[in-house]
Amino acid sequence: MKNNLLFINQNREIIRKFLEAMKEYALDIDTASTAEEVVAVFKKKKYKVVITGMDLPGFDGSKIIAYLNRYFPQTVCMVYTSRLELAHLKLLVNERKVFQIFHKSVDFRGEICNAVMEAFEYYDIQEKKHQEKLVLEQKIKSARENLRELEHAAKTEGHENQELFVFFETMMKSCFVNVKTSLSKQERRLLFLYEKELVSYVLKGNCSQENLDALNQKLYGACKGDERQRLEPIAEKLCQLVTEG
Repeated sequence: MKNNLLFINQNREIIRKFLEAMKEYALDIDTASTAEEVVAVFKKKKYKVVITGMDLPGFDGSKIIAYLNRYFPQTVCMVYTSRLELAHLKLLVNERKVFQIFHKSVDFRGEICNAVMEAFEYYDIQEKKHQEKLVLEQKIKSARENLRELEHAAKTEGHENQELFVFFETMMKSCFVNVKTSLSKQERRLLFLYEKELVSYVLKGNCSQENLDALNQKLYGACKGDERQRLEPIAEKLCQLVTEG
């Protein structure tokens, strides 16, 4: 955004002197001397710096500053006036964001010109902080949205996994209920642990042939006597169900 400025004063001669003092600076300067002109320029553009008097035909300068504070809080406001009552001074200092206040007749080429350039620097600093704040707020918003998505995905996955676990458990019981009736208590315990770990592999997507072979060897290693002979066909059938399913 180019360094632009609005100078508001009811005295046309003061406006002329201000423009004459600022002509050596590469600035985009607009002027206004009535309330109607102020309204018109505010509809056209946003300003980095606004310098206003306090007494305008049908307008109070403090109301202009209040409007800018509300709708364009980054705009740097300054006051140039010959009349400044104590009540006005307290209002501008305590409630309005006024960068500097000047009393007529101050040197345009000296004090005010320097203050204007400082005001542009102040605007750029505040605008940078504002943009950084917006970026940070957007990052926080995105992080919160991502967190909600992760939480939703975790809940959904947990629900789906639970349903899948129940499905596999039902499948196993229906496929091998007749075989299990001839198993001993120890063999049923081994098979239960085997099925539980197999289901865990399925839910985690770890059903590689290598993992299944390792799981089978773990089962067979826990068998005693002829337990392996009875459990091996069941394990092979379960692995077949998983790999084909």
